[in-house]
Amino acid sequence: MAAVLFGCSTMRPKHLARPEVISAEGNFTHAASGMTFPSSVGGFQRSKVLRYDTENLDMSAGYDLITVMGSVAATIYVYPAPSLISIGSPPNVVAAARDRLAQNEFEARKREVMHFRPGALLIEEREVSLQQGNATYLGKMATFEYEEVFAGQRQLLRSHLYFFCFAGGKWVIKYRFTHPRFFDATKEIDEFMKNLLWTLT
Repeated sequence: MAAVLFGCSTMRPKHLARPEVISAEGNFTHAASGMTFPSSVGGFQRSKVLRYDTENLDMSAGYDLITVMGSVAATIYVYPAPSLISIGSPPNVVAAARDRLAQNEFEARKREVMHFRPGALLIEEREVSLQQGNATYLGKMATFEYEEVFAGQRQLLRSHLYFFCFAGGKWVIKYRFTHPRFFDATKEIDEFMKNLLWTLT
C-alpha cells in the first residue's frame, strides 16, 4: 500500500471580531500550550495579554522596554501550527512537508507585516537559532523598516519578526520587536528571547 501524507493549510481557530484583553496578574500561563508569560523579562515589563479566538488557542503578550538610549516594543504570539497528518509516510517525506508548511506560514506572516505597514521595506531575511539552556530551536527571521508613530513621535523604525514553527510539535511561537532605527537593540532582543523560556506542554 502506498504511503499517504496530507499537508493542510493552517487550521485557524475561530477568530474574534477584535482581540480581547485578558486580565492577568503576575505570571500568566496560556492553558492550551502551557506557555508562561511572566510580568517582566529582564527590563521588559508586560503591558497586556490578548486573545484572538473563541477557543483561547491564539494569544499574545506585549512587553515594553524603556531606557534613556531608546525603547523597544516586544510582542510574543502563540497559536496552533499548520495541520499535518501522516499515514505511513517515510520520515524524510514528513520532514519535507513540515518544512514546506513552515515556510508557507512564514511567508504569510511577512505579507501580514507588509499589509498592515504600507511602505514597509524588507531589508533582511535569514535563518536563526535560539539557545535556551541545553535546548536549541531553529527558526526564521525577517527585518523590516517603515515610518510610524512610536513613543509619541513619528520616526523611522525597525521591526524584527522571529518565527518558530512546530514548537513543541504543534505550536507556532512568533516574536515581533519594534524600535527606532537609530537604536541598536540587538543585545536587548537577544536577552529577552533567551530569558523568556518556552514552557510548552
